[in-house]
Amino acid sequence: IFTSFNPGSGKSHLASNIGMSLAIKDKKVIVIDGDLRHGSTSQLVGSPSQGLSDYLNGRTDDIEGIVCHGEKHGLAKGLDILPIGTIPPNPTELLFTDRLATLINHLKAEYDYVFIDCPPIEIVADTQIIEKLADRTIFVIRTGLMERSMLPDMEALYKEKKFKNMSYVLNGTKAQGGRYGSYYRYGYGYGYGYGY
Repeated sequence: IFTSFNPGSGKSHLASNIGMSLAIKDKKVIVIDGDLRHGSTSQLVGSPSQGLSDYLNGRTDDIEGIVCHGEKHGLAKGLDILPIGTIPPNPTELLFTDRLATLINHLKAEYDYVFIDCPPIEIVADTQIIEKLADRTIFVIRTGLMERSMLPDMEALYKEKKFKNMSYVLNGTKAQGGRYGSYYRYGYGYGYGYGY
């Protein structure tokens, strides 16, 4: 799974770009948009009306029918996207169904890599539910976005093994000198749709 503390850390961007890099190397990769409230990854394939939420609530059993093939959307061959589909009124409830585990086990048998783009952990409980089915957690920290005061919280998450095989990615750093000195900005709006 890919997650973060803060909205705007770039986790969706990283999940899709790492997926694309692996697909270019002839790996079969699927990125699941597990952020059932926001759907940034779904936008890569035009945010179709059917997807993960429709499978989880039983409106469809056709897994292959809701998977979008990247090459049809200008992405790398071998990179597939499972969009959220219908934005549900009860995302957290949907994630508690056995259908999520069934889906992920099916996709693990079909793909070399299964990435799940999850919401930030401080906003909703969804990521903790999905994480139970994951093998590794990639935690994205964006330079200039996360407060230094949160570093002890990060360390506690790691030491207490709250997430499996937790790794950190520091995103949005400024390169010092050299020809790769440009600073990349990535916009991400999370200003709606989350209840506290």
